[in-house]
Amino acid sequence: MVLIELGNAGPEPVALAEAKTWCRIERDDEDVLIAALIGAARETVERETGLALRRRDLRIAIGDLPPDGRVALPRRPVATVLGLTAYGADGLPRAFAAANAVLERFGAGETVRLTEIVLAAANGLEIDVTAGFAPADVPEALKLAIKRMVAVSYETRAALAPEMQPALIPPAARAAIAAFREVRL
Repeated sequence: MVLIELGNAGPEPVALAEAKTWCRIERDDEDVLIAALIGAARETVERETGLALRRRDLRIAIGDLPPDGRVALPRRPVATVLGLTAYGADGLPRAFAAANAVLERFGAGETVRLTEIVLAAANGLEIDVTAGFAPADVPEALKLAIKRMVAVSYETRAALAPEMQPALIPPAARAAIAAFREVRL
């Protein structure tokens, strides 16, 4: 399964001004760096939790379809399924309406149940979805974790390159992230 960002991304869950206030930074000459640190912290939280903290369009590419037709989604919450593209044995794409993928929610997990017609036609599949929280719905604990990671990354900016951040995740941020991790048995 491969996750591809299609764009149409909403705002970061923590605004630049909010992060600067948290870090007590008053000058503007490092805004580009701080914005990059916010993005890196958000990506870390998303990778650790499976959540999409900002709403955006994603494509999920699947080579081998599950026999029961249920595809576990790598990012949640999913707002809507936009469409499906199945690839036949000849490698040619065939588009299907979003109605051929039923979004199922159970506990913290989400799956897409594919109809028989899609399963019969698919040798590989791409599912396009809009996933992520609306800006006002991002959990406060995760926003606080991002601010803490940005603060530590900003403090260590001279020791580590921006692309290596966040190199350190504070224990309080790690604990907040752990509470949102999807548990699998």
